[in-house]
Amino acid sequence: MLKPKVIDALNKQIKMEADASQFYLAAAAWCEDKGFSGMAHFFYLQSEEEREHMMKIFKFLLVTGTRPETPAVDQPPMDFPSFRSVFEKSLQHEQNVTKTIHGIVDLCLAEKDHAAFHFLQWFVEEQIEEENLFRTILDKLDLIGEDGKSLYWLDKELGERKE
Repeated sequence: MLKPKVIDALNKQIKMEADASQFYLAAAAWCEDKGFSGMAHFFYLQSEEEREHMMKIFKFLLVTGTRPETPAVDQPPMDFPSFRSVFEKSLQHEQNVTKTIHGIVDLCLAEKDHAAFHFLQWFVEEQIEEENLFRTILDKLDLIGEDGKSLYWLDKELGERKE
């Protein structure tokens, strides 16, 4: 049986993942509206991935005997000042998720909630990948800039992302 404090933290993480999914959906719409279907594709996949993370926690709570909360989501930003800002905000978001996941892991240790601790190890690894993904994109933008040709090539590359 999961500890009450851990259940509360996991329910809050469900909301964070749902909000992330909506953020990436808004980013996809913004990119598509600007004519960058490859970046939109990238963010649509990112949105689905965040929803999968939410569902992973949701189902974990169910199989451990707890009915999860179904969160209301916050309105994401609908406009961004630049392509760089979309990726910077994405990295910031992933860093916040990492901090929250690490906090829940620490809570699991303090509460001696071994099942939740074990479950969260996948998320710890996933966050390393997520942060690296956005850092790499930002590094590329540092290297190539944000002129039309550069964004065209980045759009093409991100459009090739597989599910």
